[in-house]
Amino acid sequence: MHIRTMLPALAALGVLAQVSGASAQQPIAIATPPSGSIYNSTAAAIGKVLADKAGMRLTVQALGGSSQFLPIVNAGEVPFGIANVYETNLGVTGEEYFKGRPNKDLRSVAILYPLRNAIFVKKDSKYKKLSDLKGARGPVGFTNQKVLTAVTNAALAPGGITLDDVKGVRVSNIIANANAFKEGRTDFFVFALGAGPIKEADAAVGGVRALTVDKPTPEIVAAVKKQVPVAYLLHQTPGKGKTGLLEPGYIVSYGVNLFASTHTPDDVVYKLVKAMHDNAGEFGKVFPPLRLFKADAMAQEIEDVEYHPGAIKYYKEIGQWPPKKQ
Repeated sequence: MHIRTMLPALAALGVLAQVSGASAQQPIAIATPPSGSIYNSTAAAIGKVLADKAGMRLTVQALGGSSQFLPIVNAGEVPFGIANVYETNLGVTGEEYFKGRPNKDLRSVAILYPLRNAIFVKKDSKYKKLSDLKGARGPVGFTNQKVLTAVTNAALAPGGITLDDVKGVRVSNIIANANAFKEGRTDFFVFALGAGPIKEADAAVGGVRALTVDKPTPEIVAAVKKQVPVAYLLHQTPGKGKTGLLEPGYIVSYGVNLFASTHTPDDVVYKLVKAMHDNAGEFGKVFPPLRLFKADAMAQEIEDVEYHPGAIKYYKEIGQWPPKKQ
């Protein structure tokens, strides 16, 4: 559904209130994929902390998927959104599924954390390593969140396979991909480590297992980067908030960023970035993946993506400008 068809409801909620000079009475919306997605939970956690600590009111606007809401934020219909840095680049430059439709008004605001994207199977399944998934039933399509084709292929790449090597089951977005697995329609699903739907799948099927990489050889790294050029392999060990990670291993990772547009007022961005920086240690208490949020690394370079002037003003004040290379 296009955001314009939702304007009356949003207006009733105050989401589309003028955000210039935002106060505690004026909520500020952040666009995310559906409820349960890691970006949706991230936005909710940021909103809770900033409401408690900074008197700011943020609302989470759950839409079909990131490939839908990047243009919505670009048009100024919602002031903020969350997506990975690779898709933000595609959206700005008008590449891949944004071809011919560049979103040149998008601006980065802050890097939030590294997304650790893994392939999960049943704990007791015959699939012990990624290469075993050739011929298995897997999620394809991702019509509302098209970047998931590339990121799933990146997660599969260490096994020498892509989604072209599986029996495709069409899904619309990240939540539908997890639901298909729980319903027994697929043999694996892709999700970010630490997200709630992994725990739900774990309970539904009697346990899940993340298929990790033992050693990131140059060949494996090259195969991953062929799918998502900004991706890298991050070593992880089992622990609290890491359902499905049963042994140490490397997981395909890349940055997640909060973004806005040229239509989002400078003062609103400045206040939001400052509040996030000042309360950085609180976010992980609400949502474990945000333990990876670093106040001293909010400004990181994203190829072909400019930063919002409101964010730049604050980063200059705290010595985080120019941005670091990721």
